[in-house]
Amino acid sequence: MVEEITNRQPAPRGPGRLAALLPLVLIIWGFVGVYLLQLAIDDISRKNPRERLIAELMYFPSGRFLRQVAVEYQNVASDFVWLRAIQYYGHHMMTDQKYEWLGHVFGILTTLDPRFIGAYHFGAMTLAWDAGQPEEAVRMLTGGMKDNPMEWQLPFDAGFISYMQLEDYEAAAYFFEIASKLPGAWVSAARWAAFSMAKAGKADIAQEMWLGVYHGTENRALRALALRQLRRLELQKDLARLQQAVDRFRENEGHSPFALRELVPDYINRVPDEPYGGRFYLDNGTVKTTTPPQNQD
Repeated sequence: MVEEITNRQPAPRGPGRLAALLPLVLIIWGFVGVYLLQLAIDDISRKNPRERLIAELMYFPSGRFLRQVAVEYQNVASDFVWLRAIQYYGHHMMTDQKYEWLGHVFGILTTLDPRFIGAYHFGAMTLAWDAGQPEEAVRMLTGGMKDNPMEWQLPFDAGFISYMQLEDYEAAAYFFEIASKLPGAWVSAARWAAFSMAKAGKADIAQEMWLGVYHGTENRALRALALRQLRRLELQKDLARLQQAVDRFRENEGHSPFALRELVPDYINRVPDEPYGGRFYLDNGTVKTTTPPQNQD
């Protein structure tokens, strides 16, 4: 993140020395004003919580406003907001662990500098986990994807948050799939896309994705992982298909079959081989496998 700040190219000076320095002077005075305002916020924070929230909102005006007044010094302004955002986060992490305006702060920062990938990454993760606002985090990331369509980190983070926090597996798979096709993406993006689709119940799509991972890499560990996931998906599909056959048998016969072989040939062609080398069996009308969960890897 520090490199992203220090490596930026300084904005070119405008015509006229005094005219060019005027916005910088205003920004410096703004820094002083923000420092004084922070002292006031610290005092308010010991009093009325509502007044504290209002003061903190005043502490950071809108990003569009700052972008207009900063003009040629947008990088300077965004660097300052970045430092203040880190300070804001650190202050609340060490005190009340409440981050009411974290999204607002990072919204300003990414408006000032829409290509600041580190700000999206840090802001989204802290928004999702610390502030408990995963929906806002995903909205920020999708907005960043429009300005940075070739940056894999943004859709990857959106997929990670959708999966881990929102449990929206279809959205997670969508974002991971986008990330996996961008230059420099982690190999795990494709793996997580497939796993997300499996959690979403779309086993056929997940199976196709894992096959793509298997055939698209020469990494032995990754191919072994793909094979394990394909085997797990096959087990889930066989269990579901056998259970459906048992349920149909019960509806037609008025009772559950005593053994799976009773389903052949009217309900299934044959009892499939269990992918892990165990066997399928019936337990009070429920299809199970003899392979314990810890061995299904």
